[in-house]
Amino acid sequence: MTYYKHHEEDGAGSGLASETESMRRVYFIACAFPPFSRGNSITNACVAGNLSKTLDVVVICMQREDGFFLNYQEDKSLVANLPDDLRVKRIRASNWLLANELFYGIGLLPCYFINWAWAVLRKRNRLIDLPGVIFAVYPVFSDLIVGWVLAKRYNCPLIVDFRDDFAGVMSVGRRRFLGAVYRWLEFRLIDGAQAVTVTTEYLKDSLISRHGVDESKIVVVHNVVPQSAESHQNASKSGSAIRIAYAGAISRIQTPELLLKAYNLLVEQRSDLANEFEIDIYGPESWYFRKRLRRHIRGRARYLGFVDRGELLERLRSVDIGFVSLSDNTFAYAIPTKLIEYIQLGIPVLGALPKGAARDLIEKNQIGFVCDPGDEAGMVACLKCASLKPSVLVGMRKNVESVRKEFCVDFQVDSWRKLIEDVDDRKNKMRSDVRGPESLDTDV
Repeated sequence: MTYYKHHEEDGAGSGLASETESMRRVYFIACAFPPFSRGNSITNACVAGNLSKTLDVVVICMQREDGFFLNYQEDKSLVANLPDDLRVKRIRASNWLLANELFYGIGLLPCYFINWAWAVLRKRNRLIDLPGVIFAVYPVFSDLIVGWVLAKRYNCPLIVDFRDDFAGVMSVGRRRFLGAVYRWLEFRLIDGAQAVTVTTEYLKDSLISRHGVDESKIVVVHNVVPQSAESHQNASKSGSAIRIAYAGAISRIQTPELLLKAYNLLVEQRSDLANEFEIDIYGPESWYFRKRLRRHIRGRARYLGFVDRGELLERLRSVDIGFVSLSDNTFAYAIPTKLIEYIQLGIPVLGALPKGAARDLIEKNQIGFVCDPGDEAGMVACLKCASLKPSVLVGMRKNVESVRKEFCVDFQVDSWRKLIEDVDDRKNKMRSDVRGPESLDTDV
C-alpha cells in the first residue's frame, strides 16, 4: 500500500510534481521521521505535513535501521497518517562500524547520527534540485549540520529550529569538558541562519544570554502534535478509580518511576486509598525500565509496553490524568511534547517538574498537580488531592479545554509558514539584486 505520493528510497530522483512547481520549495531536514516512534518524529511529521498544505515540502530524513546500542521503536501507523502528496527522501546512513555510536557514548560526538549526515551530504546534488528554504530541526544535531552545509553550498536561506536546548543540555555531565565547543557550534549555526525558532521563551532567553543574539531573530513556536479530532471522552464516574497514564520514553531524563514510588508510599500511608487509582505505563522496555522502573510496579499499576500511536490515543482518551516528568533543572526550558498531547486530548496533568516553562504552563492555567523532580512526598500529596478533592480535578478538566486553542497545530505552523515566506522573499530579493534571475549552483 502506498501511503504518500512520492516516497524516494535513498534519495533517488527528484520526483517533482507539476502541481507544486509554482509553490515555494522547503527542504525539511529531519533525521527522525516516521516510522521512527519518538516524540520529535511525531512533531516533525506534524510540522512537515501541515506546511505541505501551502508549500512544496521535501523531507530529507533517515531510513530507519536498528543500531547496535541505540535503537528506536518502529511505528508504521505513523507513516499511514502522512499526507498523500508529501515527498519524503529517506537516506540510508553510512556504515561506520559502530564508530558513531561508540564515540557518542563516550562523549566525543554530539550526535550518534553523524554517519547519516555524512551520507546525506555525499548525495546532496541528488537532493537539492531547486532553490528553496532549508528548514533544519533539532534534535538531532546532525539535522543542523546538514542544514547549515546545504544552505552554504547552495546559497539557500536557513531556518534553524531548536525543540531542545543543544548547548545547555550537552554541556553537563560527562560532556561538560566539551561545553565550549558545543557553545561555539551553536553560535555558528545561529549566526549562519536567517531565522531561529525555539519552543519556549525560556529557551529564547537562554540563547540570547549565551550568544548575544538579536532577539528579533528568534521566534517562539510551541511544540505541536497532530490535532486530535476529539478531546477527552470518558472521565471516570464518581466513586470509581482515578485512571492515570504515562506514555513516553522511559529513561533517566523522565524518571517515570517517581509516580510508582509515590503510589506505593501512598498505599503504605493510607491503605484505604489503595484502590482509588489505576496506573498504566506505556513505553519501550528499555534498560532503564528493567533496572529502575519494573520493580516498583505493584498493586493497581501496570506496564502495558509499547503501543502504536493510534491505539495509544484511543486509550489515553479514557484516562483522567496524564503524568509527565523531567528529572532536573537542566530541562527547565522545556515543555515536553507529551504535555502538549495531554492538553490536546483534554486531560489534566500530574507533573514532577523543575521550576520553568512546563511548570509555569500548568500552574498558571491550573490544569494539573505539580511537585518538584524526585519529590516522593510531594507526589503523594498530589495523589491525595486528586482523590480526596474530586471537584479540583473537574475544574482542571475545564481549564484544559480553555488552553487547547493556544497550542493548536494551525496556529503554531502558521508562524513557521510566515517565517519561511519572509526569509525566502528576502533571499530572492538579494539574488535578483546581485545576479539577476534565480539560479541554483549545483556544481560539485
